[in-house]
Amino acid sequence: MKTIELIMMLAFAGGLVLTLYKVYLFLPQKPLADDDTTPESVELLERIMVECNNALEHLDEESLFQMMSSHHDFDPKHFWRFNENRLRHLIEHYRLKEPNFRL
Repeated sequence: MKTIELIMMLAFAGGLVLTLYKVYLFLPQKPLADDDTTPESVELLERIMVECNNALEHLDEESLFQMMSSHHDFDPKHFWRFNENRLRHLIEHYRLKEPNFRL
């Protein structure tokens, strides 16, 4: 191996290591305070959803969303990304546990 090839190979390896280290520094190291995708947050949303759904019969998704948003356990700062589309995903996720939910 020629000297120039060795220098180029070492420069490439050094650059790769430096790049990987910089990418590692930007990865989140701890859970974010407003992360609403944790299992605990999903469980809380499911509990609120079931309570609101059982309070009145034949609620459409928009009414259920409004009831959930006004629930006393619902924290708008924590669930700031919660919208009707997220509610649909939550309903489908809950149907895996309870197949007869909202049929």
